[in-house]
Amino acid sequence: MSFAGAVWLAVQENLYRGTCRGPARKSSDSSDSDGIGEESRGCLNSFDDYFLSQCFHLSRQCLTFLLDYVKSRLKQDVNDAASTEAMTLATLYFYAHGFLPSKITDMVGLEHTSANEAVNIISKVLADMAPNFITFPVGYNDRMGVAQGFKNISGIPNVVGVLGCLHIKVNPPPAEESLFLNTLGYHSVMVQVISDVDGNLLSIEKCSPGGALEQAVWERSNICQEFSSFQHGQTWVVGGRGLPPGRHVLTPVEHSQVKSSATRRFNTAHSQVLTSTQHVFGSLKTRFQCLRDLGIVQANALEPVARIITACCVLHNISKKFSVPLPREPILEPVHPAQEVGKGGEEYPFRYMEKTMEDMIEICFGNAGDEVEQEKNIKDKHKQNGAHS
Repeated sequence: MSFAGAVWLAVQENLYRGTCRGPARKSSDSSDSDGIGEESRGCLNSFDDYFLSQCFHLSRQCLTFLLDYVKSRLKQDVNDAASTEAMTLATLYFYAHGFLPSKITDMVGLEHTSANEAVNIISKVLADMAPNFITFPVGYNDRMGVAQGFKNISGIPNVVGVLGCLHIKVNPPPAEESLFLNTLGYHSVMVQVISDVDGNLLSIEKCSPGGALEQAVWERSNICQEFSSFQHGQTWVVGGRGLPPGRHVLTPVEHSQVKSSATRRFNTAHSQVLTSTQHVFGSLKTRFQCLRDLGIVQANALEPVARIITACCVLHNISKKFSVPLPREPILEPVHPAQEVGKGGEEYPFRYMEKTMEDMIEICFGNAGDEVEQEKNIKDKHKQNGAHS
């Protein structure tokens, strides 16, 4: 996975070896050999693996990791570990299904009247985990490792991520409907994300109303500022036609400018890489069905839904680390029509990047011999990500 392996291993060692709560009792069963905590094992062992998967869309090992992690974060605020566990499981059920019936809160031992508060508390804890589990490759070797993965399947060099905007349906107040109306004609909030070739999330930005321009969201994002100051070197993210070309965003060549077979081959490879965001977003909404509709929102109070979205993105990366299969075949997200691209709110001092793009296309796509193989590699990768997202 592209996010920092050292962070993952340190957290895993802390939790699984019990440094957060004292040493676990040794046993001869296979779950103990994996380092699963005593308390979590006692609760989860009340249910079989199939039931856990159907309820939470996560595996037993993944659930145990999450329960231990949340307990370690909340142990100063919630002294009762059973209460923390009940709140966490209720929240995970809500993420998985988009609703939380009383039979589930009764099953996990949570007062149903406390369900909303529990979701808010646990969502904040999980969202606060984002800096540890959603990380952009900052070192040269990490960047080149990600870039090599993209080059292997597409032929496009120096790509360190695919840029896209995740839209989640919401119900805004009538006075604010125009702010949330997106290009597909429904009301939504949107979050800009960047993913790698394996579907791991590398970056997530603040939540915005769905009617916001992708270009404006990109230009005010933290990751854009990092690219503009060359913190990530001379690398690209693949983006759609709703973004300005050249500012470290690799967009397709306009149809009117396609004058060579190399350019056509580049556009084909670009399109196939860009559609990987459809797989990622489809996987997110398949595992976490709360992301199909988050209900009532207001433009000046997006924080509650933003926490839920970020929490689900954190869980997406963790579930991939644990190789948890999706509960069903994902439905690909529809492509949002491109918005009109303006000149942008800042001066563009890196015009030479356009020449760099032209040279790259000619060098990498001037030879047609690898075209069929690249297309096959991209399709195979999409199938793998759909099976293991």
